[in-house]
Amino acid sequence: MPPPKHSESGKWLAIGILAMTVWLPTERAQTQVITSSFAGAYSFEGQVNTLALAYNGAPIDNLQVGDLLKVGVASSATLDRFMASQWGSDFDAGKYFEFTLTAEVMPGIPFANFDLTSVEFALRRSSSGPRQFEWRSSTDNFAAPITTFGSLNAGIFEAGGRLTLPNLNSTQTYVGNTLLLSGPAYENQTSLTFRLYAYASGSELGQGGLDSPLAFEGAMSIPEPSTWALLLAGSAAFLLWGYRRRA
Repeated sequence: MPPPKHSESGKWLAIGILAMTVWLPTERAQTQVITSSFAGAYSFEGQVNTLALAYNGAPIDNLQVGDLLKVGVASSATLDRFMASQWGSDFDAGKYFEFTLTAEVMPGIPFANFDLTSVEFALRRSSSGPRQFEWRSSTDNFAAPITTFGSLNAGIFEAGGRLTLPNLNSTQTYVGNTLLLSGPAYENQTSLTFRLYAYASGSELGQGGLDSPLAFEGAMSIPEPSTWALLLAGSAAFLLWGYRRRA
């Protein structure tokens, strides 16, 4: 008998890959996952005036760190910081800073995800800049402020996730702040986006934003190499079975 046509071979290969992909997530609940911790940070050193800061920290295996963006505001020329003006007096859902973390999935890997555990940040405002800040995330489509903090600068008052800075007649930086992230909303994620909103500004020219550091920590989970080999072996077995069945 002649060998199966390419279309027939392709069909059995597709069936093999599909079957193994369906089976592997079940195996993941057992011992098929490698978990490793990670840490990253945006550096503001040398930054003067930019609407988008590309991630410039240490590379993280299997994790893509997006640009830190200024959205709906005017970029401020402040050396070694990430600042903006035109925040407004009231909360505005169209004005924020934003960054996104995304798990990188390579061909043949059925899954890769991560848990995010913390974000460390420092806030800065000029004398007429925004006094109130809120962190929100894509876990609830940015509907509510994040309210879990491991630490806050002594000069910051927090209520329901709203951070209020003192009304001083000079530019100030407030360091030592940490978001603590836990629970299903921040576990086994393939992508997470965070936004920092600012408002209650005394003037449109008032500046507010981030000082160093802006850092994050978590853990990455990917299939162990034996799982990848099992996927390929299973696919080959299905292809061979299809060949023999055709013959």
